Amino acid sequence: MIRIQLGADGLARSRFALSPVSETVNMLLAAANGDLPAPLRPRLRETIAARRLDLLAALLNVEADAGHYIPDFLTPQPTRYEGDTAEELHTVATTPTWRVAGELAVAVEGELAKTVGRTLPRKLTETDERETSERLAKELEQVWLHVLAPEWPRVRARMEADVDERLRILGKHGFAAAIDTLSPKIDWHDGSVRVRGRFKVDVPEPALVFLPSVFITRAATVIDPVVRYQQPADDNNTDAGRRPNHDRRAAMLFYPVARSTPGTPPEPPRPGELIGWTRAQILAAVAAPATTGEVAGRLRLSPSTVSYHLQILHRAGLVRRTREVRSVLYQSTRAEE
Repeated sequence: MIRIQLGADGLARSRFALSPVSETVNMLLAAANGDLPAPLRPRLRETIAARRLDLLAALLNVEADAGHYIPDFLTPQPTRYEGDTAEELHTVATTPTWRVAGELAVAVEGELAKTVGRTLPRKLTETDERETSERLAKELEQVWLHVLAPEWPRVRARMEADVDERLRILGKHGFAAAIDTLSPKIDWHDGSVRVRGRFKVDVPEPALVFLPSVFITRAATVIDPVVRYQQPADDNNTDAGRRPNHDRRAAMLFYPVARSTPGTPPEPPRPGELIGWTRAQILAAVAAPATTGEVAGRLRLSPSTVSYHLQILHRAGLVRRTREVRSVLYQSTRAEE
């Protein structure tokens, strides 16, 4: 049993959140376990094959009679109620190399490896950590764009309806009652959230993030190891001056959404849900022609960040660019319709 010790203060700081990238990972896990809804299966197979998502394919290769493990850095914690897809993918890509190495090592040694009963594919253990995180972020982005993003309005509506129901119970009966309804394997007892399962963990946490998922069938936790990774004292990944790492993330708890949520119509797609909120803001900022510097000043972003996203929007056909004297102007193609 996993016991997440919160107490009254930790419970007061806990919250619900939605994460597009984590839900993409949950969808991949459902596919690996044979639980993915039939309409999504061919689309996911075609995306993995056509776009050569080799690392994800290797990571999700479930062996017979084995458990499963996904490194925690692939499920970044949302910084607000609904995570921004682009920001979350950037977090995955820029995960510190010591954390990537530590989380990959968890699966090949220690109690988790014994419980899971499988080793990580050689492609993951022999690849440079920085390259691994960047490639996995790019591959996750392809799965998001081509498989989950078109379904996100419906998925999001179901998750939000579930959160609303939990908050209704919380308002009427309190936190303990709301937590007890998340799953038959989750309850609140003596200042702790308890999750029944194969692992035995008893860890104090300052707060807990509850994330609903339409793809999982049982609760799952993301908890930084009780034994700290060893983090280099500088950014050069040298062996000198190593010290225990205290940069622990708050725990997350994924719980399954009911298979059907009556009376919840799907919402129309929002640009931010499909291309990320940062790119959606930039796209809105070029409704009228504007330079990179003008957009950067208007949105308080660095010119390099704006330029990066404008290039992607241009390749996707969402903005056009024209040269005027010595300036390059960008404008949304939608504004011309």
